[in-house]
Amino acid sequence: MSQTAASRPAPSPWPRPLRPPYDPLLQPSMDSMSEQLPEILDLARLRQLNDTLGIDRVLKAQPDFDHEEVGVPGLEPGDADVILSVFTPKGSTRTDRPCVYCVHGGGQVGGQRFTGLDVVMGYLEPEAEAVFVAVEYRLAPEHPRAAALHDTYAGLLWTAENATRLGIDAAKIIVNGGSGGAPIAMGTAMLCRNNRKSYPFALMLMTPMLDDRDGTSSSKQFARDGPWCGTTNRMAWDHVLGADRGIDAVSELVAPARATDLRGLPQTFVDAGACEVFRDEAVAVASTLWRSGVNAELHVWPGAYHGFDMLSQDAPVAVFAAATKRAWLKRVIEARERELGGAAVKTVG
Repeated sequence: MSQTAASRPAPSPWPRPLRPPYDPLLQPSMDSMSEQLPEILDLARLRQLNDTLGIDRVLKAQPDFDHEEVGVPGLEPGDADVILSVFTPKGSTRTDRPCVYCVHGGGQVGGQRFTGLDVVMGYLEPEAEAVFVAVEYRLAPEHPRAAALHDTYAGLLWTAENATRLGIDAAKIIVNGGSGGAPIAMGTAMLCRNNRKSYPFALMLMTPMLDDRDGTSSSKQFARDGPWCGTTNRMAWDHVLGADRGIDAVSELVAPARATDLRGLPQTFVDAGACEVFRDEAVAVASTLWRSGVNAELHVWPGAYHGFDMLSQDAPVAVFAAATKRAWLKRVIEARERELGGAAVKTVG
C-alpha cells in the first residue's frame, strides 16, 4: 500500500551520511545540551553557561582542598599576568606531591579555569595528595592564536619553577586538557619538548579539539547535530585563526593534529566519543603518537556524544569512561612514584 503525501515522513533537513548511532541512554541529556548549545555558535550564551561553573562549585565538590589564586608573569613582554588557581590538599605535608595542571574546555572561545575542574579533580582521591593548578588563559576572538598557548605555557613554567613553594615535584607534573583545552594542553607539551623541559611526564587529552581543517569523516557525520557539532567547531576555529583556518601556514602548536612527528612527547591518554566531531582527529593523533614512538592510550566510547561523561555521569558508558581515566592516572602516577622512589597514590573507585 502506498503512503499518502500526508502520511509520509518529512524529508530530513540535510542529507546525513552513514554514522554510528547514539547510545539511547545518553540521548535525553544530549538533546538537552544541544538546545543549550545550538548549531550556530553564540559566544554570549556559551560564556553565560560557563560563568555558572565557578569556584564555589569546585570547593563544594572537593571540600578537602584549600584554594589560592596567584598571578604569574605572562610569556611575552607586555602580556598581562596569568591567573592560576592552586588547589592543595588540606593537611598534606608532603613536599614531593604530584601535580595536575588543568587547561579548561570551551572551544578556545568560552569557559574559565573552573569549567569542569571538579570532575577532573574527582579522578584522584585526596589521599593521593595531588596538587591541582588551573590556568585562566585568554579567549578568542578577542585574543586569537597564540595567546591561549602563551598563557598556558607561562603558567606551567611558573608551576615547575615554584615546585618547592607548591610542595610538588616538577618531575610529577601531568598536563590535562579537555575539548578546547586539549589543543592548548598538547601545544604546551610540544613547547616543553621543543625547549628541552623535563616536564610534563604525562599528557591527558579528553575529547580533544585538535584539527582546524574540517576534513575528517566524523566532522562530516556530525556536522549539524549534537552538542558542539561540526558547524560550531568551524566557527570556533574561525575565531581562533581568522582567515587562516585550514591553510598550510597554521602552526602545529595551535592545531596539533597537523603534527607529523611527535617524538619526545610524554606518555599520553586520548579519548573521544564515537558520535562526535572530534573522534577521527583523536584517533589520528594517537596514531601519530604511536608512529613517533610515544606511549599512548586511546579510547573511543561507543554511542557517546561530546561531553557525555560530564553531562551524563550516571550512564553506564560514562561510568566506565570515568573509571578508565582514574585507572590511567593511578597507573602513570604510581609508576612515576616508583621510578622516583616516592610513595604510591590512590584514586577514586
